Amino acid sequence: MKANPYLREATQRATIRTIVNAIIVVFALAPILWGVLSSLKPTNQILEVPPRFIPREVTLEHYSRVIGDKGLFYLGNSALISAITIVVALTVGALAAYAMARYQFRGRKVLMVFTIGVMSIPIASLLIPTFTLLSVIGLMNTHAGLILLYTAYQLPIVIWMLYGYFLSLPVEIEHAARIDGYTALGTLRRVVLPLSKPALVAAALFVLVFAWNDFVVAVTMTSSESVRTFPVAVYFYLGFYGREWGPLLASSVISIIPIIAIFIVLQRYFISGLTGGGVKG
Repeated sequence: MKANPYLREATQRATIRTIVNAIIVVFALAPILWGVLSSLKPTNQILEVPPRFIPREVTLEHYSRVIGDKGLFYLGNSALISAITIVVALTVGALAAYAMARYQFRGRKVLMVFTIGVMSIPIASLLIPTFTLLSVIGLMNTHAGLILLYTAYQLPIVIWMLYGYFLSLPVEIEHAARIDGYTALGTLRRVVLPLSKPALVAAALFVLVFAWNDFVVAVTMTSSESVRTFPVAVYFYLGFYGREWGPLLASSVISIIPIIAIFIVLQRYFISGLTGGGVKG
């Protein structure tokens, strides 16, 4: 019996896609898996030559060292700053995006172009002005200072993501809510935001990744141990006279676990939130 040529071609394409995806996954995950396995090796085996992928002995001494060095405290600082930044950025961003999506006012287009333009400015070029600003207003070396800066840096992208999603929502639903007696803010809070859950989650994840992983801004704007975030704490394992590879690898693994877990839980919202406003945005 002769095989169907269309079925054979589809099978070949599926096989090629599977092989290509497998290669990409291996290349993407290999460094992470290597770091996780190396963090479980004793210090004298981490840099041994020739290197061994699978550890001969498994130890948790490096993780104990990180926790003993106030690692949980620094993680708490990062979590607190990231959580408040997300709340503030989404609150301000949702109000701004809704105003631009639903109301016509003078300077609206200029404001939209300005919002896009701000996203293209490298954060490194803003360090000196923001350092001066925090010093003047007395927020240097504080949680509030970092939250203010992270919110300012991420607000343009939050506005742009929510703006596109709000435009994709049927305006008739909001008209019906206004007829039922809701105010503009009530319509936004009770109708628009619940319908925009995927976009809110996607925007929150963008803010979270930036606030959680930021090193440059945190190390520039803080010097006190009480405000130190986890990425800055990881940097101290590099040392002046040598690298402490064990704690460095263990702390790196600890820092990525929350982000990976959150992305796994919220991935379906993240994908639909990124694509939901693509048509009209």
